[in-house]
Amino acid sequence: MPEPLLVTGTDTDVGKTWVSSLILRSLTRHGHRIRPYKPVCSGGEESANGLIWNDVEQLTEACVDRADTQTKRRVCPQTFTAAVAPNVAATLEGRTVDDALLRSGAKTWNDECDLLLIEGAGGILCPLSDQTRVIDLAADLQSPVLIVAANRLGVINHTLLTIQAAQNAQLPIAAVILNDVSPKPEDSSRSSNFSQLQLWLPDTRLLTCGYQGTELNDQSGNPFPVRDLWPQS
Repeated sequence: MPEPLLVTGTDTDVGKTWVSSLILRSLTRHGHRIRPYKPVCSGGEESANGLIWNDVEQLTEACVDRADTQTKRRVCPQTFTAAVAPNVAATLEGRTVDDALLRSGAKTWNDECDLLLIEGAGGILCPLSDQTRVIDLAADLQSPVLIVAANRLGVINHTLLTIQAAQNAQLPIAAVILNDVSPKPEDSSRSSNFSQLQLWLPDTRLLTCGYQGTELNDQSGNPFPVRDLWPQS
């Protein structure tokens, strides 16, 4: 299997798909063979072309030339309509999440890429099926985790809890990305969140992403080479 990196979040709506797409575009632009995989996605939306899943659309368009139905199915083999946890969304439709496919679907791009970016659902303990959470999938696929955290009040607690869960599962942590999810400051914590994360996570790589940013930045504000998020072989 290609080298995996699983993108998770401290919560839902923290910008996982934006950051994932940024990484996919950057590495594709620099000639790397990378593909996205989202094991399961809930929360379909009506469009002129019928029901779509925006996360799948964005991940596909970020690095795949042919954004047809078959290709999107390779990106995400299991989709459900309701905007709730995937296993709950499946139950609402009288279906179940295929637990084995969560893992085997990661092999869909085996012969076409060297790097695989996996995007989870919600936070690291979010259920994907009735048997598997995001953290379980990361462990089974032996994937380091990249944690996206929204730069807002509460991020310190949410990030530390996510880090603790990952460490308890012995998962390598590629980085924490403090992501601005709104264009204007909404609370005074935004100016101190990064320094507080540095204080409490001295051994963790910390990066930032500006509102709808097109690159990741290191602690000095310099562009970060996203290939370095994967272990160097």
